[in-house]
Amino acid sequence: MNKNPTSDTMATAFRAARDSARSAAKAAAHVACLYLIEANGGRGSIHDTWRGEGPDSWCKMAAPGIDAHIQTESFGDRARVVFRCLDEAAYERIRAGAEDRDACHHDENCECDGAPWPALGELAAPGTSEVGFRNGEVRGLVTRGSSSSTLDLTLDDEPVSEVAALIRLARTGR
Repeated sequence: MNKNPTSDTMATAFRAARDSARSAAKAAAHVACLYLIEANGGRGSIHDTWRGEGPDSWCKMAAPGIDAHIQTESFGDRARVVFRCLDEAAYERIRAGAEDRDACHHDENCECDGAPWPALGELAAPGTSEVGFRNGEVRGLVTRGSSSSTLDLTLDDEPVSEVAALIRLARTGR
């Protein structure tokens, strides 16, 4: 067998680089969870996740009423977040803050939705509505239960810094 020593060296270098990148992304994900815990007033914990347990993630931050999975498709900088049992005031703060940050900066012929998050009046009846649009794609869902004055909000692919800002908005009234 005629082996090329350069190929072996490159294969080893590639594996080392790949493993280093994976380790760096996992470390970034854990720091992202710490960032989200800090945004939540120091409340929460970091958990390893397993395939099939939920979305593919490096880890998750869990706190009362909030789960944030740091996605494996990211470098530890994007999350799928679920806010459970938000009261109407907290939802309104999140909606107003998110819409302000998502304001369209395109030209006057842009077809972006001017108010992409459903207002409370639109959520009066039980059911699920799409929430916020970014680059023409739905960001998540908001659901009102049949006998509840609270809402559940799921955002599928958010920058961790945005999730931290939304957590702070949700906590403002506490």
